[in-house]
Amino acid sequence: MPINWYEATLAIGALGTAATGLVDSTKVVAGGVSRAGFGYIKQLIVRTVGRVSDAQPGAGLATGDILDTLLANWMNGMDTGAQKAIAKSFIKLHFNPSTAAALAAQTNVDPDALKSVAQKLASLTSLTPAESDAYGRFDLGLSAMVDRAYERADQLYRNSCKALACAFAVALAFLGDAQLNWTIPGWQALIVGLVATPLAPMAKDIANAIQTASDAVGSVKG
Repeated sequence: MPINWYEATLAIGALGTAATGLVDSTKVVAGGVSRAGFGYIKQLIVRTVGRVSDAQPGAGLATGDILDTLLANWMNGMDTGAQKAIAKSFIKLHFNPSTAAALAAQTNVDPDALKSVAQKLASLTSLTPAESDAYGRFDLGLSAMVDRAYERADQLYRNSCKALACAFAVALAFLGDAQLNWTIPGWQALIVGLVATPLAPMAKDIANAIQTASDAVGSVKG
């Protein structure tokens, strides 16, 4: 029986769509795959804020509250730029004379200058040009740390979704082979599953293109 490429493409696309839907359904259980990548953001907060169990007067939130807020933003897919700005704000809320040395070490800024900046900001005193330069370097270093954490987190999230969707697609391909008695070799079912995941978003367009080409060839022959 000749292969109907139009139907085959749609079928593979449908398989990929089903696998993608299964990946999305994992979010019902404790966030599922939507939690992937957040470890990088957690590492950033622990490095810069530390493990603060109780918020000190005049300081920022406790570490647990910060992580809960950032995790909620991450799982709900808030705009990445907004997430970075919020994370940076939380870290800066913990910037004070007692934490200046640790933050200076993380951002490679002179600790004495940054401590002086923290003291003057607390007392609403104007900064000297040298202190303004140190604070600018600290802000730039902190932005780079936040960017790195979120970009690596996003990369891991996307790769995790693709890998899980691929696993689901392969499993569905083997299940369909077993249930429908196609008697195709296992390696072919494996290839179908592997192709289904990246093909899913474009399957309809490819199928339409195949159908159009087929109709064109048929009209020429006719």
